[in-house]
Amino acid sequence: MEESLCHIEIVKDGKLYIARVHLQATVKEYKNQILEDMLTELVIDLQEEFGE
Repeated sequence: MEESLCHIEIVKDGKLYIARVHLQATVKEYKNQILEDMLTELVIDLQEEFGE
């Protein structure tokens, strides 16, 4: 059976990319002007969170 692990919201505010990752009872926020850098940080954190 499928289980939702997280919800990811990505928006752009001017030159800044913002990602909000909703994990159970917490929300982590990532900000960067470079989309790829923000996504790299987000993916690394998710790999650590879920044990790859």
